[in-house]
Amino acid sequence: MLTLPLAAKIILVLAAIVLVFYVVNKITVFLRDLFKPFKKGKKYWCRVKAVSDGDTLTCYRFNVRRSETKLRFAYVDAPESSQAYGKESQKMVSKLIGGKLIRVHITDIDRYGRCVGVIYRFGTNINEEMVKRGAAWVYEDYIKDANRLKYMMGLQEKAKKQKKGLWHGTKPMRPSTYRKQK
Repeated sequence: MLTLPLAAKIILVLAAIVLVFYVVNKITVFLRDLFKPFKKGKKYWCRVKAVSDGDTLTCYRFNVRRSETKLRFAYVDAPESSQAYGKESQKMVSKLIGGKLIRVHITDIDRYGRCVGVIYRFGTNINEEMVKRGAAWVYEDYIKDANRLKYMMGLQEKAKKQKKGLWHGTKPMRPSTYRKQK
């Protein structure tokens, strides 16, 4: 039978301890992420549970807690439900992603505690799709990246020229202006 010198046994025991520590650490991090709710800067798969209006929905993550959150679309502002084209905008969101599996990239948490994010369905950016279809305005105040702002404003101008969605009306009012008047 082969016997190891004392130094080799100590090295093996230390290597085993390091390996156990590494595995326990990895499991701890995995479980912490599994139970964590939505966090800024992260991407998640979730299912849409309800659509509140043209730029807000409720969805839940596929984690053990099934974390549920109100989610606001980043970079767009859809008409309020009581506003002209508000119900149509909400129906469009429901048609595009209602009850479906989506990918969400959380960009911020707003002052009401809602997550703000970019929503994707099969690689399609739903936030941009809402602007393309004339169902929402570009929320210029919250776009920091000049290239993104230029691109989004281009989508909005194209929808205006083609008189799509809310641009079909005579004088659409920005939701932010509408909220201030109410």
